[in-house]
Amino acid sequence: MMNAAEYTCIEPAYVEKFFCDGSKCGGSICCYGWQQLLDDAALARYRSVKGTEGERIRAGLVYLEEADGYGLRHEDDHCVFLRDDGLCGLQKKYGAEMLTDVCAEYPRKTRLFPNNIVERALCVTCPVAADLILQNEEPVSLIQRQIKSTRGNYFQPAGNTEVLEQLRFFDWQARGIEILQSRNLSLPQRLHKLLMELAAADASLPWGQDTDGVIWESWAPAQQARFFRFFVAGIEDNTEETAAYLAGIAAWEQAGFMTAAEAQKLLAEKVWQPYGLMLENYLVNEWFKELYPCAVLGTFAYNGLYFVVQWELWQFLLVLALRDGQADIRRTIKETACWLASRLNHYTEARNVLMELLRSNKG
Repeated sequence: MMNAAEYTCIEPAYVEKFFCDGSKCGGSICCYGWQQLLDDAALARYRSVKGTEGERIRAGLVYLEEADGYGLRHEDDHCVFLRDDGLCGLQKKYGAEMLTDVCAEYPRKTRLFPNNIVERALCVTCPVAADLILQNEEPVSLIQRQIKSTRGNYFQPAGNTEVLEQLRFFDWQARGIEILQSRNLSLPQRLHKLLMELAAADASLPWGQDTDGVIWESWAPAQQARFFRFFVAGIEDNTEETAAYLAGIAAWEQAGFMTAAEAQKLLAEKVWQPYGLMLENYLVNEWFKELYPCAVLGTFAYNGLYFVVQWELWQFLLVLALRDGQADIRRTIKETACWLASRLNHYTEARNVLMELLRSNKG
């Protein structure tokens, strides 16, 4: 193993409470469906184990031509090292040091800045992480602490220092969180305020403004449905979960979509007022984790629109579930948040598809 390096870590306070608990999810997200790739150090560790145990480990590896590297072999659509209790057999026998970088770090997402400074947050695609974020009874707060890690090569570079300073990235990251936590405003009002400030900021940045005036108003369900269909078609999402959403949309469309005002009223009464902190914490976590307003290539206002369109998709799924009055709202918030995050984090083309839809005004 490499020597551990020390980092100054800025992260939401909830991260300290996280530990992998397969009994809560059965490894259903991190060990199923997608292929875990091996970093060179992990591959060397697995090759170094001697005897029958080493043979057993190496039998669990497979060469992946499309990735030009090794991954963990799957049977019945899950990693062969996943135990019946939802825990990893390698970790249980050897400890976390034996894991690949991706297995050891998920659901953490860590961005590396100069001078060994990192920002880290959790992805809500992990059910345990989702509970920490969405069920938190306090607003997301950031803390700073020193950490040690041997997996710095897995951390994602945050970008050019001079460019980040020129854009006043850290100031705008903090300002975005401040606006998203402004509880004197409704959630849509916070997003509108955020977009307006980002658009105004573009005037003082190298690229200048590309928007003027009001740049977003809440979409009607018919518009949201159209955008949702384009999105899932673009990422070729053929899962049963998404098929169920599409079937629900078709039934709703046949019966007649409600108006934007009706949808807003339903959300305000059933979700935003009683469960506003859950939604706020999700938004703040995503803003921080994805390095907004520099998450995608484009102006601050464009980054803001990219952020807000995800909100539109999420709110649409909530209304879709709520319209018959039978939904468990807290559970629905978590399930729809996990659905959205899994597409944006684990579908290779999701970001490109979402950006192309924005550019082509498919909403």
